[in-house]
Amino acid sequence: GFLSIKEMSIAMQNYLELIYELSLDGKKARVSDIAKHLGVSKPSVNNAVVVLAKDGYVIYEKYADVKLTPKGKETAEFICGKHQTIKQLFVEVLNIDEGVADKDACLIEHVISNESIKAMQEFLDRQK
Repeated sequence: GFLSIKEMSIAMQNYLELIYELSLDGKKARVSDIAKHLGVSKPSVNNAVVVLAKDGYVIYEKYADVKLTPKGKETAEFICGKHQTIKQLFVEVLNIDEGVADKDACLIEHVISNESIKAMQEFLDRQK
């Protein structure tokens, strides 16, 4: 059930991905941390988190940490997986600089089809 991802704006996907990364290792995703990482204001983060909460991706109460719902976690893992696959292909196969590969993966992950990602993953699996 990732159809909802198509309607999710790129900014929202980036927010979700970051919340996921910040909450790995049981750490907390705080609005201030999200703002700092993305270089945006706290009110901007607040607005985004409210939208994500309304759509069922996160649980958020004012002045509390942002927590992913199971749907949010699944969606974030899906987005992160795309990112990792693209980056891995660029670095390991095409010898692209890791920083550049990371930046490009950030942009491409939002527009690439699941078919292409799958093909990349299969290609990378064959290289092992």
